[in-house]
Amino acid sequence: MTTTSSRASVLITCLGGLAIALMVVGVVSGTVLRHVVQIVPVLLAAAFVSWRPAIGAYAALPIFIFWILIVILIWLFLAGLSRIANGHYTATEILSTVVMAVCCGYGVFRAIPSGRPASIAARMVTFIAFAALQFAAMLISFSRSIANR
Repeated sequence: MTTTSSRASVLITCLGGLAIALMVVGVVSGTVLRHVVQIVPVLLAAAFVSWRPAIGAYAALPIFIFWILIVILIWLFLAGLSRIANGHYTATEILSTVVMAVCCGYGVFRAIPSGRPASIAARMVTFIAFAALQFAAMLISFSRSIANR
């Protein structure tokens, strides 16, 4: 049987791996500030998981889903099947997407059962709030004052 603290540790590790992979992309692409903005919700979710693991799992869940969808869009672009996530991707950035996919995939797999002790209402509110936070962070990261810094 898995304890609450070990479940939280797994989620925090997955969020940490995601944050590191995103920062690697920021360093390689010269867009560190953009990626710092993008990982703010990731770091807040990790803090929430450590504070309240059951509800924190549903703070992490939309973060994982958001980033795995971004990774899929990048892979579709690289395969020539989509133009949504267009750009030039280095080998390091592509490897980072693999790390992101592994962290997010396993994070989703572990977050859902970890959040079950929380009420449905708490899970829904937390999920929606963190989904909105991640989406807002992404939009802000593409603003002119941040995008190329």
